[in-house]
Amino acid sequence: MNKRYNPSRNCLARMCNCTPLILAALLFPLCLCKCASGPNALPTRPSPDVSRILESLKECKDDLKSFRGVGTLKTVRGTSAKTFRMWWIGSEAQNLRVETVGPWGQPTLTFVINGSSFFLYSRRDNRYFKGDATVRNLSRFVSMPVRPEDLIRLLSGQTPILPFHHAKIRAPVAEEPRLLSLHDKWGRVIEKIWLKHDANTVEQIEVFDGWGELQYRVTFNEFHQMESLCLPHRIAISDRQGPLWSLTVEKLWTNVVIPDGAYTLEVSDSEVVDLDS
Repeated sequence: MNKRYNPSRNCLARMCNCTPLILAALLFPLCLCKCASGPNALPTRPSPDVSRILESLKECKDDLKSFRGVGTLKTVRGTSAKTFRMWWIGSEAQNLRVETVGPWGQPTLTFVINGSSFFLYSRRDNRYFKGDATVRNLSRFVSMPVRPEDLIRLLSGQTPILPFHHAKIRAPVAEEPRLLSLHDKWGRVIEKIWLKHDANTVEQIEVFDGWGELQYRVTFNEFHQMESLCLPHRIAISDRQGPLWSLTVEKLWTNVVIPDGAYTLEVSDSEVVDLDS
């Protein structure tokens, strides 16, 4: 039977140090699939169809019901860097499981989102964390404030779209890409999305807080065509302080069969930390 454990700041601090390895997985965004490109907004050309671009993002979400990925995660902070193998599986109903493996093949972390619940197990120190799947709880382990649904979209190769009031698009200047910006009802930018000139591929996104401060940035490279999806195989995540991690995607499968019990996490004889207590 699990022993109830009242977490201390030191406990969370130790876990936070090893978490970037986990969700970077987290961070695997991507390109717009089956995007219907509109003409670009130059003075002599009609404006791009913003609603059509946003609708194409929704179509991707509707078409991709489940996914599974394998890759290599490199965590970076300052001059320190570590590399881990990682695999992940998820589905549209806010479900996700991420596993990381150390350099000698030993399991290190298991991270699970099951609907409104969040679980993490560290094999290194035999600690089990549980709580609500909130931005606050996730940010303790992924080093960035990300909603669970946005993390799942990133790992499925899609672009997260934050709730917004209105959108604007900037015409490309010279070789610069199109910029789609999402605004709240007061006109403040909450997300920026850079698209290639074909308006089909997302090169970079930036997410901002209510005061206009950058929360995190994701850039995508090495796009591969897979059925109707154009997926990046190199993802880099950073914040205001610099790089956080990079993910090399070796393989991504879509609309896979989810094994029974994939989103459950059972552990025994471990210290239990309730993140919401």
